[in-house]
Amino acid sequence: MTLKKLEEFGITLKNLVEAGMALYIGSEEEEKEVKKNLEKIILKQLSNPNVSTLIIAAILLDREGKNGKLPFNYSDDPNYVYADEVIGLAIANEIAGTKAIFNFRFYDGKKPGIIGKLDKEGYMFLDDAIAGLLAGCMSKVFEV
Repeated sequence: MTLKKLEEFGITLKNLVEAGMALYIGSEEEEKEVKKNLEKIILKQLSNPNVSTLIIAAILLDREGKNGKLPFNYSDDPNYVYADEVIGLAIANEIAGTKAIFNFRFYDGKKPGIIGKLDKEGYMFLDDAIAGLLAGCMSKVFEV
């Protein structure tokens, strides 16, 4: 269900995996296995009610912001509003704990693939939600 909602924004499983793998540092021999595991973990986490609810919250907040219904100038993405970061951090933490929180800063800063596209399209909340999803899932891949 959550993946269907994300597809409305051009977010597919394929480009989630690509963005996750964009910051992968490791051997080429393991890359295929990491990619396969990442896809499984993303699908599992998108069915996690806490993760999916936070992603839906980000979608709704972006919708309200684009309609001028938030208590700040949404199009400015002001520095004093950090609720978008909180959503991303909460998603990362839900999936893989503290290590994912550190990984979130990496994905949020570099904005690979679909994260950068969402940011450029002005999705203040959804880009951080997806960064949190990928940070958590990539952290989870390496728990094994």
